[in-house]
Amino acid sequence: WQSLPVALALVIGSWGLQAQAEAVAKPGAKHAMQAQGCHHMVDGERMGAMHKSRLAAIKKQLSLTAEQEAAWTHWVESVGPVDGMGRPDMKKADWAGLTTPQRLDKMQSMHEAHSQRMAQALARHSEATKTFYAALTDAQQKTFDQVTLRHMMGGSRTR
Repeated sequence: WQSLPVALALVIGSWGLQAQAEAVAKPGAKHAMQAQGCHHMVDGERMGAMHKSRLAAIKKQLSLTAEQEAAWTHWVESVGPVDGMGRPDMKKADWAGLTTPQRLDKMQSMHEAHSQRMAQALARHSEATKTFYAALTDAQQKTFDQVTLRHMMGGSRTR
């Protein structure tokens, strides 16, 4: 029984290695999670198409008037992709020359820069959303509330 935790750790660890090996075997997969179809590892082109589709559906549900088009356009521009939010270009050779504490410091710095970009993007998005929301009728606001709640809560999943 004393070796049971060690055996479990070895089995669990081997699953991770197996997933990495499978990822390498699948063409186009850059990571094991992507090879397994994880939605967080969606390519930019596919994500862009899904984003446009969602925006078109929202616009259709809102039945905007001509007077609301300028506010819509401004809002759509604010919810677009943010520069520098993709996976950082981390080449193994760049990291290999660093000590572990240096790598940790670099990772912390990268995290802080990413967090700052996220906060700025959220502030822009929030301001544009409030401006757009104010241009909607009461009925449109209710529709917008329902649509954005579903999106914020992960689509059709319930939490």
